[in-house]
Amino acid sequence: MNQPIDIGGQLLRAREAMGMNLAQAAERLHVDAAVIDALETGRFAALGAPVFVRGHLRRYAELVGAPEAALQAQYAALQEASVPPDLTNGPHLPAPLRRSGRVRWQLVVLVLLPVLTAIAWWVMQAKIS
Repeated sequence: MNQPIDIGGQLLRAREAMGMNLAQAAERLHVDAAVIDALETGRFAALGAPVFVRGHLRRYAELVGAPEAALQAQYAALQEASVPPDLTNGPHLPAPLRRSGRVRWQLVVLVLLPVLTAIAWWVMQAKIS
């Protein structure tokens, strides 16, 4: 059995042992039922960043009386096993195709200069009238 199903399975069994359905658990935790479902099915990515998953795991484990420390350790092991690849070492565009910060600032100035000139002219005309 893989880890996401094991974590979710433990939570599901603990909830059912308390005689609580999914909607009741969601209500008691003040979260959407989709959060409980994602925890019980091991779809942790649906919950956002790992800090949110750990918070949901902690609160849900406390609610159903599951071993929170063990669940957190399993989740941490799962996180370590799924380290995202380092994308900084991938192929890069040739220098002429990259947009430099200098080019962007030049475009900003090029757009803002006529706008500011028009505003200044309008203010001057309003003072003359």
